[in-house]
Amino acid sequence: MHRVLQIPEILLNVFGHCPLPRGPSPASDLPAVARTCHAFKEPALDVLWETLVDPSPLARCLPDTSHRSQIPFIRNSKRIFPPCPIKRYYSFSRSLTQIEWGILRSYTRRIRFMRDDWYSLDWESVRTFLNSPVTEPLFPNLRYLVASGLTEIKIKHFLSMPFPSLISLEVRSIAKERLCALRGSLESFSNKFFSSCICRWRDLHEVDCADISLDVDAFAHLSRMPALTQLEFRLSDTLLPFDSPLFFPNLHHLTLYSEFLDPISRLLSRTRLPAITDFAATIQTCPSKQRFSSFLASVQTSAISHTIQKLYFCQRLGVLDDSRPGEDPRVLGFEDLQSFMTFSNLRGIDLNIAWPVDFTDSELLALALAWPHLEYLLINTDWGWRTLGGITPNGLLQLLQTCRSLSRIALAIDTRGYTEFRESPASLGLSLPRTLSINVIDSRLEEQSVPAISAFFAGIAPCPDFAFSAQALGPSVFFGGLGDTHRHWYDAYKRAKDALSRRS
Repeated sequence: MHRVLQIPEILLNVFGHCPLPRGPSPASDLPAVARTCHAFKEPALDVLWETLVDPSPLARCLPDTSHRSQIPFIRNSKRIFPPCPIKRYYSFSRSLTQIEWGILRSYTRRIRFMRDDWYSLDWESVRTFLNSPVTEPLFPNLRYLVASGLTEIKIKHFLSMPFPSLISLEVRSIAKERLCALRGSLESFSNKFFSSCICRWRDLHEVDCADISLDVDAFAHLSRMPALTQLEFRLSDTLLPFDSPLFFPNLHHLTLYSEFLDPISRLLSRTRLPAITDFAATIQTCPSKQRFSSFLASVQTSAISHTIQKLYFCQRLGVLDDSRPGEDPRVLGFEDLQSFMTFSNLRGIDLNIAWPVDFTDSELLALALAWPHLEYLLINTDWGWRTLGGITPNGLLQLLQTCRSLSRIALAIDTRGYTEFRESPASLGLSLPRTLSINVIDSRLEEQSVPAISAFFAGIAPCPDFAFSAQALGPSVFFGGLGDTHRHWYDAYKRAKDALSRRS
């Protein structure tokens, strides 16, 4: 054998290009390679067992006397049928011996990524795995763990296992049981237990627990992890206050969920995030003007203005918060986004809030001048602008000429009185991305403006396949029978595509 083939790093690279087995009848070269010679065995098995999404292969590595298999059947009103004739369901028929645990560990020590799709084992067999009697960790080298779809009790057993090498944790969709009458106690149970689990690990890089709230101890513990780069969790009032501001030196991606905006504002005002590039906040209720202003001030306090590149803010429900009577009417305008103009490295902004929007061409251009490298600008894609006006076609043209990297736009366009497009495509001097996507949201369009608007889009679009939509507060324009406005936009889009096709 050539000496090169005795270098493990080279073998791992070569074997990494082999297809992995899928299903109970795998078509893969890796098992055969592992049996070829002693030099190939360890690297081939490392690649073969690097990812585990189905635990049944572990059961099949043990003697036949230790487990039994069957095809699960589902009964309906007429017949009994297997949902998947090939998929088998495994369960242990007895307790495992120390030798069998040793066999299991010879494979589980190779696993680096694991997802909790443990449906091919019955729950008692899963508990056998999760309550291993061996003194050493069953998964000593596991680095990436995805737990989704588990119930409260199962997630407790699953996360109780020791994972000494874990660096990435994702826990989602454990909320089915929250629909029952004990919703509050179950949430308290999962939040408290998960926070205690977080405090067991010392070197996490990524934490994604969108359905779970962290307590103060867990959040402070995460701030002491220098390698933490991504954090996503749900906020509750129990997280605050802190004794002193917490510092996250290398956190790049932060995603927060909350029912109200105030907890997010308080958190940002008490943390320092000097390395943040992506920030996302999702709330349930519509904030007042005062609370939104407090949020903008807290964003400035958290020291993210010089590093942030992508900003996402979304309101999910149309429920109003407990704002005081007589407050300023909720309208999203230039003064609300003016503080974002200090974000000199901003590449994308996506705002969705249940307020009407009011921008002029000059205000939008002022924002564009502050963000010359902007790649997408999406304002109220879901809620709409709810105004007769919007940005004029000339204002949109100035925006595209200022931000040459823009590839996704969601703005309402004011087409009133727009009946003639005088520019030629050559005179525009635009070189926009071929992936250009334009969403005019809930813009109005009269029939007499259709020819001019179609000529406008034909003049700015980079190719006939540019994406266009007008779908806020209703279905897409591509589904017919949605009123005159949508039909007019669809007609303008088709005319623009035809003109572009003829020109190309």
